[in-house]
Amino acid sequence: MLASAAAPEKILFAENFSRGLVGGWQNTAFFKPPTDYQVVRDGTNFFVRGVAVKTSSALSCKLDLAPPGKLTLRWRWKIDGVATNGSERDLKKFDHAARVFIAFDTFIGPPLTLIYLWGDAEKAGTVLAHPKSSRAQLFVLESGNAKAGQWIAEERDVAADWRKVFLDRTMPKIIGIGLMTDSDSLGQTLTGSYADIVLTGE
Repeated sequence: MLASAAAPEKILFAENFSRGLVGGWQNTAFFKPPTDYQVVRDGTNFFVRGVAVKTSSALSCKLDLAPPGKLTLRWRWKIDGVATNGSERDLKKFDHAARVFIAFDTFIGPPLTLIYLWGDAEKAGTVLAHPKSSRAQLFVLESGNAKAGQWIAEERDVAADWRKVFLDRTMPKIIGIGLMTDSDSLGQTLTGSYADIVLTGE
């Protein structure tokens, strides 16, 4: 008997920024001046460049998606450099050139969030709670300046990441996806670029 073919991936969200910041993207500041996010064209490719100078804000898009059994997130990113003396554990030093995140509905309180991070100090592969709240969990995918200036492609099994940090809690509705470059803690200039964000499910 032939094995049944795997179900094809369904695109739940896709953004290549070729139309600019349309379709619900919002720059939301956190009691500080907002980071400057601009769409940049490079030949036939488009990306968002975030430049933070003592600023902190997230560029995000609201979603309303029931979680599928398999959930995959892909994107490309690049940084100019990490924060000097930055930290993933100390809130007073918690500045990062690049983060990508997915937020989940929890009805009460801040949403549960998976944050994929280009780390300052922790090694790639480190998983830890956000220093402000365990409702946000950090996955350090890249770290330091070894790959600064290079476009890096990432792919994450979001469902597996969810189970790793939130254990047996059922994944709720997906309510947002976004990116963030900030430097409000240490006051340095940090630059992160983001391209080709795609969320698929099966």
